[in-house]
Amino acid sequence: MASKTLEIGSQTILRPDHGISANLDVLRALAVMAVFFSHLARARQDHSFGSLGRFGVIIFFVHTSFVLMASLQRSERSANSDIRLISSFWIRRFFRIYPLAILVVVAMAVFHIPAEPGATYEWIGLKGFISNLALVQNLTFTKDILSALWSLPLEVQMYVILPFAYFAVRGKRHYWSLALWILSVGLAQVAPRISDRLIVFYYAPCFTSGIVAFDLVRSKGWTFKLPAWVWPLGIAAAIMLFGPHDNVELGQKMYRAWALSLGLGVLFATVKEGRQNWLHEVFHWIAERSYGIYLSHLLVLWFVFDRMTNFPAWVRIMALLLGVAGIPSVLYVSLEKPLIRAGGYFAKRMLGHPSSSKNVPLAPLERVS
Repeated sequence: MASKTLEIGSQTILRPDHGISANLDVLRALAVMAVFFSHLARARQDHSFGSLGRFGVIIFFVHTSFVLMASLQRSERSANSDIRLISSFWIRRFFRIYPLAILVVVAMAVFHIPAEPGATYEWIGLKGFISNLALVQNLTFTKDILSALWSLPLEVQMYVILPFAYFAVRGKRHYWSLALWILSVGLAQVAPRISDRLIVFYYAPCFTSGIVAFDLVRSKGWTFKLPAWVWPLGIAAAIMLFGPHDNVELGQKMYRAWALSLGLGVLFATVKEGRQNWLHEVFHWIAERSYGIYLSHLLVLWFVFDRMTNFPAWVRIMALLLGVAGIPSVLYVSLEKPLIRAGGYFAKRMLGHPSSSKNVPLAPLERVS
């Protein structure tokens, strides 16, 4: 049986039971919970927690870049060339991000579901529909058919860049990523002013903070470790320092987002890995289904708050709980998990080892990225 642990430098970050870092589970679970509770408040006509949801997305960016750097490191051991490594990476990402997003975009159009609870459905046009399917709305300047989709084009565009960021830090003296983070801050200041289509670079310091975390974790010289209980407190402190209880546009708080992202990256590399307990199992369950939660929760909120107004409160609460937990579970088992396996199959063939593509196990890091 293949090992479910992943060595990054001198450190093991994956748990032996289901192959996922408990600390990464906590980070991703809290990120999607921040987004959900922000939108739940908005569905109840409380618009004062907009920043909570926006910072949840920033946390996603930090998590994603760390996980994918580790994934690239793992895949590189089987790659015949850098071109094959990049191709296999992009194949995995396509199968991970697009199928569920396409399903949601089509569902929104077919059932005339508005972009968010309380809004009125509006057809975004053929160009907008195709742009949403391709996750390029920020490049075509078209509306999001679902308000939560605003972050996915940024992730997709970072997928194009991340392999080259990995090449920039691999084999280099550790802490090289800190220089990369400083460079990303400079790009964030300049690139969006050149063209609005380069807005992805505005978020580059958030993604690069995950690269810093990866670089520090693999460093043999970075051995100082705080107790595991510091990690969730650190995430909570970052959320509070960002200021979750307001509805200020993200652009007005971006400098704070960059600094707190870097702080989370450094903290991740500085705390011990959490031990298995029932609470971590809850975080793991949420983290594993977080993509489905992220894309489906607004549909559930719309149904409960817009379509069930004549039902008793307890019925609506039950529908909300069942929808938020049940729909992502069904999506994960029926769509996400099989297509992650399919992506792994094709990616392994692309790496140059077709014989190893039989009985492809579910890649631990890919399950939550």
